[in-house]
Amino acid sequence: MGWTLSQRALADHYEQLAREHVAPRSEWHYEREQLDRRAWRALADDGLWRIPVPEELGGHGLTWWDFCAALEGIARGGKDLGFCLSLIAHAGFLRSLVNFGGEYHHTVALPRMMSGSVGSTALTEMRGGSDVGRVSATAYPTEHGYKLVGSKAHITNAPVADMFWVLGRIDKLPAKRDISVFVVERGPAMRTGDHEHMFGNRTSPTGPISFFGLPITAGQVLGKPGDGLRLTYNTITLDRLLYGVVGAAYLEGLLQDAMDFSETREAFGHPIADYQYVQRRITNVKLAIESTRWVSYAALASLLDEQDEAVLLSSTAKLIGSEGMAAAALDVMQIFGHAGYELSRHSRNVQDALGTLIAGGTSDIQRKNIFTQLVKLQKAKNIPVATKTAA
Repeated sequence: MGWTLSQRALADHYEQLAREHVAPRSEWHYEREQLDRRAWRALADDGLWRIPVPEELGGHGLTWWDFCAALEGIARGGKDLGFCLSLIAHAGFLRSLVNFGGEYHHTVALPRMMSGSVGSTALTEMRGGSDVGRVSATAYPTEHGYKLVGSKAHITNAPVADMFWVLGRIDKLPAKRDISVFVVERGPAMRTGDHEHMFGNRTSPTGPISFFGLPITAGQVLGKPGDGLRLTYNTITLDRLLYGVVGAAYLEGLLQDAMDFSETREAFGHPIADYQYVQRRITNVKLAIESTRWVSYAALASLLDEQDEAVLLSSTAKLIGSEGMAAAALDVMQIFGHAGYELSRHSRNVQDALGTLIAGGTSDIQRKNIFTQLVKLQKAKNIPVATKTAA
């Protein structure tokens, strides 16, 4: 398992683009708690979002492996974890449109998502948190479709998004078969609140959304009415494994910083790289990179092959990736000592990495999901094969 020559070229190309467009303005946007829309537009204009979309839908007809190669390049070159989290939120939305979309999604929403619009996947509500089955946002049937009423909280990209993937219920449908997904555009009868002031990842604006009878046509329902939970789990499965893909690539830069510093910084007459406690911290970073990367690749392969373990592996990638990233960022900060603890890129790395323990489902939720999937797979193994009997 590894990158082809063309995928390596994609990664190198987007790494260079990110060095030119993301990294130079990252700190400026971080201080202002803004998404870098100019960098976002540059990546879209270059065709980032067309990579995994079939040619018949206006894309380049490549694969999600190709997209992941490009995303790794952006994580390495841009050195902005928050910006990457906004990319992840958009990517899951994009794939969902391709896989489950109808005419409206393929002719209106998808072209905009590929051309520079920002997408937001709106799942969470204040009372339910990660329990997406408790959503209360409701679409009430009307003569021309529906009117959406309700609110969402802590939604990545919400303050700046142009398109929204919204999980809600359809009134009058049977309980537990009413949860559905709606694709809507920013407009009247909805409001996004101010961005939340985050501890880290400040280049990925997050905030609330409210709907005040937002008109929705029947064609804006993604997939079938009542199929919302299946679409949700399929979408967040990609999102979660992409945290691992980004995390491993992002840590490569931190590893290089730590290696360079430890070989030049001296203590007691020796480079600090000679000391085992520094070597341990550096090897911790490398272990986090490799363990995260390969389980993320396995999760992507499982998802694309529609294997039963895809959800389990995706949560594993998210869990290992976020916890490994947080621990590795702290190790690197301590290698730099006092300079690492000052307000600088090293302390920012810790702040940003800690955010991944919460965003996209907490570590506790990932463990719960892994256990649930283990039980489910175990039960499937123990189901006896039915035999036919003669009439």
